[in-house]
Amino acid sequence: MAPVRLAIIGGGLIGSRHARLTVGEDQCELAAIADPAPAGEALAAEMGVAWFADYDEMLGVVEPDGVVVATPNQMHLPAAVACAERGAHILMEKPIAHSLDAGRDLVRAVNRAGVRLTVGHHRRFDPAAGAAKAIIDGGEIGDLLAVSATWAVRKPAAYFGVKWRRETGGGVVLINLIHDMDMLRHLCGEIATVYGELGHGARGLAVEDTAALVIRFKSGALATVAITDAAPSPWGWEMATGENPGIPATGRNCYRFMGSKGSLDFPNIELWRHGDDGAGDWSQAILRQGRPLSPRAALADQLKHFCRLIRGEEPPRISGEDGLASLAATAAVLRSFEIGAPVAPAFTL
Repeated sequence: MAPVRLAIIGGGLIGSRHARLTVGEDQCELAAIADPAPAGEALAAEMGVAWFADYDEMLGVVEPDGVVVATPNQMHLPAAVACAERGAHILMEKPIAHSLDAGRDLVRAVNRAGVRLTVGHHRRFDPAAGAAKAIIDGGEIGDLLAVSATWAVRKPAAYFGVKWRRETGGGVVLINLIHDMDMLRHLCGEIATVYGELGHGARGLAVEDTAALVIRFKSGALATVAITDAAPSPWGWEMATGENPGIPATGRNCYRFMGSKGSLDFPNIELWRHGDDGAGDWSQAILRQGRPLSPRAALADQLKHFCRLIRGEEPPRISGEDGLASLAATAAVLRSFEIGAPVAPAFTL
């Protein structure tokens, strides 16, 4: 079977990771990179593929089977519309768009064109996501009662040298928190309400650097989430899993799921219970049980899925509607801060 021909729009941090994975994957071949920045041109030269400053020109010349869109959030909608109009299937980096209105327009455009879309919430492809979902859904920790999640790093000053990361939509909520909101939806079910507070004081930029929130799930379970990109810590998905080669791993878990029969440390799976049936209480020793995981290759596995999606062999793992639901939950944090009250995430197509 001939490999699918892929192009990448956006040659920044995540676009370059997609490019290198594509070059190394037998199911696909990299045809071109579109990015007006010098870094994009340099990446194309490194990969030995055609470079275009303009993605419209690239789509017309190259005619790829599929496109990975890894642009700044505000460019997701026009890039997706351009791809859809030319019949190219889309792997859209998260968030699906910079706003719910843009996200709705994006999904409508894709649906009208009849192309396939998947949203790049790649952490769902990590083996720990499947293991945790099986444990929670299978009742091994009983009824889910509470969740605690933390993501804390200090990004380098050079990260904010890119203008859009200093502007509305470029803060820690839409860039980083959306990963956690998507994972919490995936593992705990849909969200009823979100209450959030934001902090801007670490760097004095217009965008938030810190957020703290309380989530109520429709199941009745509660969650607290603390996130900041201005504080050094060992706690966060990348440090826990070692998935990002640019962020040294610590192996420290950053989520805790607490149920009526036990608790789960995640994403390095550790189950804590008073005995096998979880019927004991604090007067008894609590026992730890680890679970083996297959090797971690979430971005690579997402790329393989995209190739199968393009060939029509399987449906999208994260559909446009699913990506919109995670965006709605994340946008509710920003709205909650504005009005000082809990917000119920909602969107309609």
